[in-house]
Amino acid sequence: MPRFALRRRAADAARLWRLSRRDPRLGWLLLDNLITTFGASFTLIALPFLVMRLTGRAFDLGLTAAIEALPSALLLGFGRGLLDRLDPLRVLWWCRACYVALNAALAILAGSGRITIESVYAIALLGGLVWALAYPAGRASFGLYIRKPLLAAGNAVFAVASSLAMTLLPMLAGSLILRSHDARSLAWAFWIDAICVAASLWLLAAVRRRGPVRGAGAGPDASSGAQALPAAAAVPRSYYAYLLISTVLAFGPVQVLLPLLLVERGDARYFLIYLAQFAGIAVAAPLAARATDPMRAVLRKILLCWAAAALAYALLAASAALPPTLAAFCLLAAASNYYGIQSLSWLQRNADAQRMGREMTWFSAATMGAMPLATLFAGLLADRLRLAPAAAALAAAIALCLLAGVVHLQRGLRRAEYENAPGAQAPGARVR
Repeated sequence: MPRFALRRRAADAARLWRLSRRDPRLGWLLLDNLITTFGASFTLIALPFLVMRLTGRAFDLGLTAAIEALPSALLLGFGRGLLDRLDPLRVLWWCRACYVALNAALAILAGSGRITIESVYAIALLGGLVWALAYPAGRASFGLYIRKPLLAAGNAVFAVASSLAMTLLPMLAGSLILRSHDARSLAWAFWIDAICVAASLWLLAAVRRRGPVRGAGAGPDASSGAQALPAAAAVPRSYYAYLLISTVLAFGPVQVLLPLLLVERGDARYFLIYLAQFAGIAVAAPLAARATDPMRAVLRKILLCWAAAALAYALLAASAALPPTLAAFCLLAAASNYYGIQSLSWLQRNADAQRMGREMTWFSAATMGAMPLATLFAGLLADRLRLAPAAAALAAAIALCLLAGVVHLQRGLRRAEYENAPGAQAPGARVR
């Protein structure tokens, strides 16, 4: 790497460090993320064990996941403007308080031996309703309460920290949960999650006391970063179409293909995939920490991530050996992480503060909300074609979408479609 590039990155890092020291909100939200991730890792492992010990049917496990995902789609249809009328951080605080109550109820029912699959469904539905608000509220809060120069770097730090936590903590939680023998002995895992979420409430309250840096109630530092957009600015829906394709075809299928591959290979060496994924994320996150303002530049980067995903699936289809498998999942993790940081950071920086909640609801629907569709699609492919042909089909589908994306982007540039998009427009320009 050229010396001037290293100096520029070092200068950027020093500037971000100075900004973060003057404003503790980023550190508080990072600590909040780590605490809640620690607790969630126990529920992530314990809940499937609980369902399987209650009924022994994989269908009930899939139904539980579907029930949790359903409210996200309902929120997109009926509550898109809700977070614009409320303070997203206040909404997130109340959602976390509801999580404490739900986890405590699950722990009490499991510990008393009164838990049934119907009560698990009910708690899953309530938890899905809370999550449907909490996920976009958390993303909107980060965009409103963190200075714009810190958004891309902050998302990169969050990605690496979350990846490390989600690599190591489930291993710890799983080793403890495997020692339990019935549904009643799983109660302690849900108590840990409830306690961690309760501890995060103080951090959210501390961030809220500092006030937002954008939108109504913003303090004197609200002017830092890029120029604010006019109130009428809206993100083109084609942006969310790119995110939806990324979820359904490029990165969502990993949630099915990875466990299927581990079961098919039956070789403990393939658990090195998790380390390969972390390595990919650790490489991609610093590269994605630099903010990109023009929308067309972000879309180009998304297309490059699609190309990397197509190559990774082609590697999975070509060989069942360990080295290409590790390379494929490392490449998928790097591309997914880079795409996620760039797309989210651009939206947080450039979406109008008065529409932040609405835009984050669309973001949630195109990413987390579309994940069940991605897993269902990948599962059907794997059932019909087996693993290697399914990976080849995904590579071909992504390649076709990549060609269509290139054509769409070029035609959009000729029509000046993105000149009025957020991040590329002059103040007062009208959005088409």
